[in-house]
Amino acid sequence: MRRSPVAVVALAVVALTVAACGGSGKSSSSSPASTGSSSSSGSGGAAGILSAIDTKASTGPQKLKLDVTVDIKGAPTNQQLALFTKQPIHLGVDGVVDSAGKSADVNVSVTLGNSPLAAEIRAGGGKSWIQIDGKWYDLPANALSSTTGTALPTGGVSTSNLDAGKILAAIGDPSKLLNNASVSSDKVEGIDSDKVSGDVNIDGVAAAAANLSKSLGNSTATAPTQAQIDKTAAELKKVVNKAHVDLWVGKSDHKVHRVAFTLDAAMDDATKKSSGIDSAVVTFDVTTVDASAPDVSAPSSVGTPAEFQAALVGLLGKVMGGAAGG
Repeated sequence: MRRSPVAVVALAVVALTVAACGGSGKSSSSSPASTGSSSSSGSGGAAGILSAIDTKASTGPQKLKLDVTVDIKGAPTNQQLALFTKQPIHLGVDGVVDSAGKSADVNVSVTLGNSPLAAEIRAGGGKSWIQIDGKWYDLPANALSSTTGTALPTGGVSTSNLDAGKILAAIGDPSKLLNNASVSSDKVEGIDSDKVSGDVNIDGVAAAAANLSKSLGNSTATAPTQAQIDKTAAELKKVVNKAHVDLWVGKSDHKVHRVAFTLDAAMDDATKKSSGIDSAVVTFDVTTVDASAPDVSAPSSVGTPAEFQAALVGLLGKVMGGAAGG
């Protein structure tokens, strides 16, 4: 992995993913998460809470709230990247998703400069719709397959193919992914939870990422050597100022109901010269709790395919205009 913004963002995604999916059933009193952790809430402190996480997929509707913000500073040499980094980018998702019932009703918002965009997406009964600027349109078949849990169109990947057991086995002890972990009590949508907070252990995440990549990738792929893993970790340490994770785990159901992640990176001289990027800050906050079934009623009227295409062109224009205008 080269010293690049892509590497830094990859660290953020992997760290967040493995933290949220933690719970291999292993724990170690000498693990980084145990160091400095508080046992005032939850059995066994941070390591005990992480190893007890229930990773079974939810079988009912889930209320989902997601907020992602990316703020990149500098003058990127990549013109396409430069267009979308003139100001912070924000993505928000808020609604209900039922993977088992293959239905969803969510609001999506994107903010680029002075042009905030908003849409509502609804799916159910094998059909899906999108609302843009107050008007509903039919969406093509399988357009929301990844959201509703069915197979993606040819050439895609089915979400059902992700083996949670295989992922957890590859990750190993989740407590080794956090340093200076602490535990406190908090609530998520009224659910009593243990809040585990800590800094990302870059060495542990680099090793977990390598194992996960091998586990989910081509079986004939060559596994990275320890020297390669160490090199990746060393390069990431040069640019990451802060990588902090907070997890809210239900005290009764042991499920992860919220994950918040902050990554603050300052590029080294070599990366600044090659990419033009000075720094990057990424925040990610996602909450999921049980909910009632989503509204999947069909809109009273929908636009024609031609009108939908025109709306998409207009939406793209807003995105490009907002990014360029800043």
